[in-house]
Amino acid sequence: MGSAPKSRSRKKAKKGPATTSKAADGVVKKHPQKVMRTIETDIEESPLSHLNLSMRRDLIAELSEAVLEDPHSAFAAPKKDDDMDKSERTITSWFESVSKMRRLLLMADVSKNDNDEFTAKLGIMSLLAIFQDILPTYRIRVPSQAEMNVRVSKDTKKMWDYERDLLTHYRLYLQLLEKTWNNGGGKGESSNGGTTPPTGLAVASILCLSELLKSNYHFNFRSNILTVLVRQSNNKRCTKVSQACCDALKHVFATDAQGDVSLEATKLLAKMIKERPNRIRPDVLRTFLSLPLRVHEDEAQAAKLASVANAKKRKKDAEAAEIEDEMKEGESNVDKIALARAQSDTLHSVTLTYFRVLKSEADAKGGRASINPTTDTAVDLLSPALEGLAKFAHLINIDTVVDLLAVLRTLLKERSDTLPIDAALNCILTAFQTLQGPGREMQIDQKEYVTPLYRQLSRLCTDKNSSHTELALKCLSLAFLKRREYSTVRVAAFFKQICTVSLHAPPHTAAPLLAFSRQLVQRYPSVQQLLENEQDVITTGSYTPDVEDPEHSNPHATSAWELSLSKFRIHESVAKQAIGTAEQKIPQLPRESPDRIRATILRDIKEGHIGYRRSMRKHPLSQGGGRGGRDKRNRNNQIRFIAPRNTSQYHLL
Repeated sequence: MGSAPKSRSRKKAKKGPATTSKAADGVVKKHPQKVMRTIETDIEESPLSHLNLSMRRDLIAELSEAVLEDPHSAFAAPKKDDDMDKSERTITSWFESVSKMRRLLLMADVSKNDNDEFTAKLGIMSLLAIFQDILPTYRIRVPSQAEMNVRVSKDTKKMWDYERDLLTHYRLYLQLLEKTWNNGGGKGESSNGGTTPPTGLAVASILCLSELLKSNYHFNFRSNILTVLVRQSNNKRCTKVSQACCDALKHVFATDAQGDVSLEATKLLAKMIKERPNRIRPDVLRTFLSLPLRVHEDEAQAAKLASVANAKKRKKDAEAAEIEDEMKEGESNVDKIALARAQSDTLHSVTLTYFRVLKSEADAKGGRASINPTTDTAVDLLSPALEGLAKFAHLINIDTVVDLLAVLRTLLKERSDTLPIDAALNCILTAFQTLQGPGREMQIDQKEYVTPLYRQLSRLCTDKNSSHTELALKCLSLAFLKRREYSTVRVAAFFKQICTVSLHAPPHTAAPLLAFSRQLVQRYPSVQQLLENEQDVITTGSYTPDVEDPEHSNPHATSAWELSLSKFRIHESVAKQAIGTAEQKIPQLPRESPDRIRATILRDIKEGHIGYRRSMRKHPLSQGGGRGGRDKRNRNNQIRFIAPRNTSQYHLL
C-alpha cells in the first residue's frame, strides 16, 4: 500500500510537460508559441521600438559575434532577476532576458520588429552566416526516450542538450524563412501568370535557403529545404529566385558523394515536371545535366541484388545493423553498393522524365502552329531533354535504346523542318552516341540520322549562336571521324556543303567548319577530287545541293570553288583554314582542332580583339627589290584593336 503513491508519482512524471511536440526528425522540443505568447501578453509594444536603425544594426553585429564566440551559451537564457517586480519590467529588461539566438530570430522576423524589412534582412543574413559556421557536418540523431532514461556522463548530457537546442532554433529559422517567402509574394503557383514580383526580403529568404542547401545538405531538415527550392526553381516571376534554386540543386548534384540527397531531389523534380508538363522552365530540366552518373543500368541491377542480400543478413541481427549504420554515418567512406543503387534510381527517374518530354513532343503534329501558346513551353523542353539523353545515353540498357531510337526517328522524319536547330542537332547527336554506345551491336543503318544532319548544316549560315556550331561539330565528328563512312558520294556531298556554309557563315562558325574539312580530306582521300578544276573531271549531270538525300546531289559534278573565295576573307583564321584545305595541308592537332579554333575566336570577340588579314597585291609594273621587297609577314598579317559593336559585327568580318 505504501508503494502505490510512488508509482502514481512516477506515472505523472513520465507524462512530461504539455507544451512539447515531436518534430519530423524525432526531436522533442518546446513549442515556440509558449515564448511568443509570453511576449504578447507581458509586453504589447515591440521590444525594438526604442532602437533606431544604427542601434539595431550594431545589436545584430554584437549578438552574432557573441554567438560565434561561444555557441554553447547562445541558446541559454540569462539568469532572471527575481527581485524585479513584474510591473517594473520594461521592454529592454525583457528583451535581455531571452537567449541570444532568440533575440536574433525576433529581429529577423518582420512581424516582430515594427515591420522593418532592412533589419529583418540583416537578421536572416546574419543567422545564415551563424548556422553555416556552427552546424556540424554530420546528421544529428536525437536520443530516444529510453536512452534519455539511461544514466550517462555529464558531458554526454550536455552535448545532447546542445544538439537539441541547436535543432530547435535551426527549425525555427527555417520556418521563419519559409514564412517570410510566403508573406512576401510567394503564395500560390509560380506559373499563374502573375506579374507582381516578390519583395526584396522574400528574395533574400530564398537565397538563404539556397546557401543552406549548398553548405549543409547532409544535415537535418534537408527535405524541407528541398521541397521549397524545387518548387521555386520554376518561379517565372523572379529570375533571380529561380536561378538561385537551380544553382543550389546543381551544386548538390555535383558534390553529393553518397547519392541519397541527389536521388531525393531528382524525385521531387521529376514529380513536379510530371504534374506540370507544359509549364516548366528549360533551366529546371537542365539541372539534371550536373548529375555525375556513372553506373550502367545492368551494373545497378547487380548492386540491387547485393543490397537485398545484405539487408536479409542484417535483419537477423538488428542491433548490430543499427550500430553499423551509426558508424557509417560518421565515416567519410562511400558505400559503393548504396551509391550504385542510388545512382540507378536517379538514372531511372531522369530518363523517365526525358522520355515523357519526347513523347509529348512526338505526339504534337504539325509544328509550332498546332501547339497552344499556353503550352508552348513543351517545345522549349525538347532541347534540354535531348541534351540530357545525349549525356546519359551510354548508361541505358538495350531495351531502352530501341524505344529511344524509335522516338528520335519519328522526330527527325516528321518534324525536322519545324524543330529549332538546337533540338534537331541534339536529336542527331543523341542518336549517334546511342548507336556508338549501348546500341553498338544493333544492325541499324545510320543513314537515317546522317541525312537530317545534311539538311541542318545550311541553317548555320545565318545563325549567330555559337553553341549550335559546337553541336554541329560534335555530330560531324561522330558521323565521319569516330566511325567509317563507306559512301564516297555522301562524304563528298558533306564536304561540298561545309565549304558552301563556311563561305556565308560568321567567323566563329566558318573557321571551325573549314578546320573540320581539313580533317575530312585527310581521312577520306576520295574528297580530293573536289579540289581539282571542273574541266579536269569527267562526269555527267549537275550538282543539286537542295535535295534531301545527299547521295542524290551529285557532288562530283562540281568543285569546291568556295575555298578560292574564303581565302580572301578578312578574318585571318578563316583565310588560313581555307588555304590549308585547298593545299591539303595536314592540320597540326590539337592547336588547329575545330574546338580550339572556335574557342580562340570567341575569346577574341569577347575581348574586342580581332585579327584581320590585309592582302597587299604587287603592282604589275613594279620591279622586284627596294621597298617592294619588304618582309611579307609585316604586310600581310596586321593586328588591330577595335571596339566591339553590338550590331552586324559578324557581317563586317
